[in-house]
Amino acid sequence: MSATCLTSLLCLLAAAQVRPIQEVAVPPKIEKFLKLCETSRRGAILQIEHTLRRLRRQSPATRETSQRMANLERQLRVLRSNARPVVPQLTFPPQAGSIGRLPRLSCHVDQVVSDDELWVRCFFPVVVTTVRRFRARNEPVVQPVRFLIRGLPTQNIDEGSDVEMLQVFEIVGKERYRTVDGGSNDILVLTEFDMKSIEPYFRKVTGQNR
Repeated sequence: MSATCLTSLLCLLAAAQVRPIQEVAVPPKIEKFLKLCETSRRGAILQIEHTLRRLRRQSPATRETSQRMANLERQLRVLRSNARPVVPQLTFPPQAGSIGRLPRLSCHVDQVVSDDELWVRCFFPVVVTTVRRFRARNEPVVQPVRFLIRGLPTQNIDEGSDVEMLQVFEIVGKERYRTVDGGSNDILVLTEFDMKSIEPYFRKVTGQNR
């Protein structure tokens, strides 16, 4: 092998070993999730700005109004800093691969299956179109969906209770189970999502890499 070829080969090997993180592609699932987080952040900013404009028009300003405005302004500064992802809630219909918080940040416990598994029902707000007196109207309804949550300790959770859960979850797939009448059904499986795993990608897409 000539000296020129050997030098070229060594350069290629060195480049492969020190590939910078900026060149690493963001996985499609993570990219989709981060786009949803950004949409959620912008929506929250618009909502707070709208509320602040309404409160500033009130006269005279009460002490409660001033305190609320101060709290909203603090929230607005945090949102604009974009220091961390603003995680949205899961949407209906839920699909495998989706990442987010539970709708209404809570669920109803149908059954505690094991030390780290439980069947729950979550209630998704959905807008449907109805027709009354020949006029179409959009009406909010609630759509219940059953999940199997796996990987969380269940020792202190009671069946039949409503539980607040602030964790970020991922829908990892479906499982089939036997029903009481001998049939079978599918249930979506939720596991807690590790938010630390997306930190390098979040810094990359927001231009915060050091």
